[in-house]
Amino acid sequence: MRVGDSVVWVNKDLIPHTATSKAAKFDSGVVVAGNSWKTTLATRGTYGYVCSFHPTMTGTITVR
Repeated sequence: MRVGDSVVWVNKDLIPHTATSKAAKFDSGVVVAGNSWKTTLATRGTYGYVCSFHPTMTGTITVR
C-alpha cells in the first residue's frame, strides 16, 4: 500500500469481528456479519492488527 490508500475489511463470517491496531492507530469497532469497515492510512509504517474477539486472528499492513 501507499500513503493515502484505503483498506477495507469485509466480514464474510457469521460472527462479529474487529480490526484493531496493536499500536492504537485504528479500531473498526464491531463489524457484524455481512458488513465492512474502511480506513485510510496516511503514515508510512507497518501496522499490526488483531480481532479483539479472536486474538489468534492477526494481520499486518505495510504502507510505503
